[in-house]
Amino acid sequence: MGEKAVPLLRRRRVKRSCPSCGPELGVEEKKAKGNPISIQLFPPELVEHIISFLPVRDLVALGQTCRYFHEVCDAEGVWRRICRRLSPRLQDQDTKGLYFQAFGGRRRCLSKSVAPLLAHGYRRFLPTKDHVFILDYVGTLFFLKNALVSTLGQMQWKRACRYVVLCRGAKDFASDPRCNTVYHKYLYVLATREHQEVVGTTSSRACDCVEVYLQSSGQRVFKMTFHHSMTFKQIVLVGQETQRALLLLTEEGKIYSLVVNETQLDQPRSYTVQLALRKVSHYLPHLRVACMTSNQSSTLYVTDPILCSWLQSPWPGG
Repeated sequence: MGEKAVPLLRRRRVKRSCPSCGPELGVEEKKAKGNPISIQLFPPELVEHIISFLPVRDLVALGQTCRYFHEVCDAEGVWRRICRRLSPRLQDQDTKGLYFQAFGGRRRCLSKSVAPLLAHGYRRFLPTKDHVFILDYVGTLFFLKNALVSTLGQMQWKRACRYVVLCRGAKDFASDPRCNTVYHKYLYVLATREHQEVVGTTSSRACDCVEVYLQSSGQRVFKMTFHHSMTFKQIVLVGQETQRALLLLTEEGKIYSLVVNETQLDQPRSYTVQLALRKVSHYLPHLRVACMTSNQSSTLYVTDPILCSWLQSPWPGG
């Protein structure tokens, strides 16, 4: 009785490693292609030096691919090298300054502005129709008057620009979320102020508040103070002028909102607003929001752990 031949099957093992390195190759592939090397094994200084030669648009696109490249492309050293490459004459200057550099257009002119010498770094910028607002890292908000001028379609700094301190103790600020600076009539500043607990006494307590300034003159026209138990870290705006929704993010990651009518802010009368918990924090109490951004009709919340969700806001309490 003849014996049956049993075929032998050879299994080919493929090991998986980290996504940046890809799957581990077999023995034959290793001999042909060599061992794969992850870019994360390179020194960070070398990676920053290499990507600093990319155009600005390609650098921004690379930073959107993964978390590793986002951190590398957002490094201060990368942008310092890019600025020196685009403006070589800055290499010979060691003093702190503020410059305006246009990355697009035919004329990539460099114009020096009047830098606030009292500023502790530059945390946020907001160009409006006529001026520029700058927030430093200790909460001082600077008001650069008549800072920009358009010459042949190119924005440049005025040499006669001057600056004043708009307010201190600021945490964040916001204006109309539309890109057109014509709509930036008011500036909403989230700040911390000392508030008297009882009228006529010297005892006070630090409370958060929102102060509204005219962007044209820097004059404060409105102020609302919150209870000392409510501490916020960010403010964004949503909606039209007649029904402007202010979204306030607390230190605990909860979002509150209130609605104001901008057409009545400059009128000399008392104005009552109601602070309400946003629906995203009411129905999802376990969700901790880390930061947020908005346009005229919707808001983007970034939660912790990282999870982005684009939420439409057709009504004030949405």
